[in-house]
Amino acid sequence: MRTHTLIILIALFFLTNLVWAEEGAEEWFKKGIKSVEEKKYEDAIHCFNKTIDLYPENVPSYSNLGYIYSIKEMWDEAINAYKKGLAIDPGDIHMHHDLGFALYKNGMHDNAIEEFKKSIALNSKFAPSYHMLGIVYIEKKMFDQAIPMLKKALEIEPGYPIIHCNLGQAYKETEKHILAADQYYQAGIIYLNNKNREAALLAYEDMISCSNEIAGIFLTKLYPDGKTSDIKTLSLPGKKDKWYILVSKMNVRKSHSINSEIIGNLAEGSEFQIIREASDNTPLNSWYLIKAKSGISGWLCGIHNGIVKYEILAPDKPEKGLH
Repeated sequence: MRTHTLIILIALFFLTNLVWAEEGAEEWFKKGIKSVEEKKYEDAIHCFNKTIDLYPENVPSYSNLGYIYSIKEMWDEAINAYKKGLAIDPGDIHMHHDLGFALYKNGMHDNAIEEFKKSIALNSKFAPSYHMLGIVYIEKKMFDQAIPMLKKALEIEPGYPIIHCNLGQAYKETEKHILAADQYYQAGIIYLNNKNREAALLAYEDMISCSNEIAGIFLTKLYPDGKTSDIKTLSLPGKKDKWYILVSKMNVRKSHSINSEIIGNLAEGSEFQIIREASDNTPLNSWYLIKAKSGISGWLCGIHNGIVKYEILAPDKPEKGLH
């Protein structure tokens, strides 16, 4: 009877100690969270390690350590922390994703792919892992694998412009330029709606490299009033003697109107000089009376929907002026 009583007392002692340990661990954990919020990361690391000392099964502490080490770009330490957490709870979707990101940043792309796939296997609607798979596949130049991953990410989270941009890059790498430009366009519209004009301008630059037409349409969204100082336009004073070269095939018309009679055609690479500009030109649409080197004279739409259709000819090509 006395032996049985002793066993009960010992059990109660260990149970009490366990409760005290967990209570102490909770206090250290709270201190760790507060330190992270205050960006006192070294203090936070100490707090979460103390939490683990008292309560080794505390998975959030391993996750938080991984997060802090990732902020500090200590990728080996982050990977180790996430792995320890996952050894306790292998069903943690976010930790598989975060481990995948740390592996990716550490240059371990194949291992990262495995973790992102595990995350998706646990939750087929987890868009961040589809997105990261797309990014890793792009870096591995596996564009055909990247495209469906990025499309799936957008199917789940259509409002993320960076995913549109990455899908645009994948399409561009596979020479699907119109599809690429469309993705950059969608990203640009989202950036504009979010009042992020700087990012919208970067998306516009990517559009230009894929489709002048789509870029031109987007430019009207960037500058709906047609008034801007940073749209590329031609300043005529002092430049009438310069020669220009077309960057695309163009029609030459009888007057400065799209409905005017076509009197000739100029091929891409044709050289011309500008005689004068139309009085109603805007930064988005500008007409010029030109004389081509081939002898054709007439009106040319040199800027259409904000897209400049010509470049200044290199100065090392001596040409005679107009007569």
